[in-house]
Amino acid sequence: MSRRATFPKVIKSIVAAGALPFIFAACVHTDLPTQAVTTAYVGTTKLPIKVAVLADPSLTIHEPAGFYDKLNPSLANAIRDALAADFEKVEVVDDRVRVGDADLLAIPTVDIPFVKEPQKLTIAFTEPRTGKTIAEFSSFGHFNVDAPDPEDHPVIDTVVDTIVPLGPFLALPYHERKHAERFNAGLGPVLVAMATDIAAQAPKDQAIRSLSSSHRPSTGK
Repeated sequence: MSRRATFPKVIKSIVAAGALPFIFAACVHTDLPTQAVTTAYVGTTKLPIKVAVLADPSLTIHEPAGFYDKLNPSLANAIRDALAADFEKVEVVDDRVRVGDADLLAIPTVDIPFVKEPQKLTIAFTEPRTGKTIAEFSSFGHFNVDAPDPEDHPVIDTVVDTIVPLGPFLALPYHERKHAERFNAGLGPVLVAMATDIAAQAPKDQAIRSLSSSHRPSTGK
């Protein structure tokens, strides 16, 4: 009797152990959606500097128990749009060797804790040819808890959760994707705000302004 009683449990354990690698392999990979950047143009002359923003394809954050979120090119595009208010030309590149004739290479890095701590965006402005850092700025922000949740699909939720044979393989990735969408809805506005903050600081930096003066055409008498 005891052997018969424990046999189903053994089978369940074997099946569960065999399924675990597939469940963890099913971690969702998502992309940060395109972010809208609103800049305030005040009619001032832009700095005569060409900036290339690095869109590192490997810049990814990993939610400890679930999804991977690829930040570029969305983050780099947001930084480009924010910097475009004060710099003559700003473009996005996906490799350091493709900066062309850019005067500065803007390299963004992020610190996105999945706890109740501020998020951090840092942008280093470097000389493309030497790699020397001209200036570096950081900005902090807090996750937007008031961001609207992605559209709910209760019928789909019920169907996915009740398909017993394929439950782990369908339900886990499905719910992870929803979690990622909800996370991005709160993260996106924070990244835009931090990018805009840094974009407001950069043109005031003396090292950057001195670089712009070397590009300003001389006036003849």
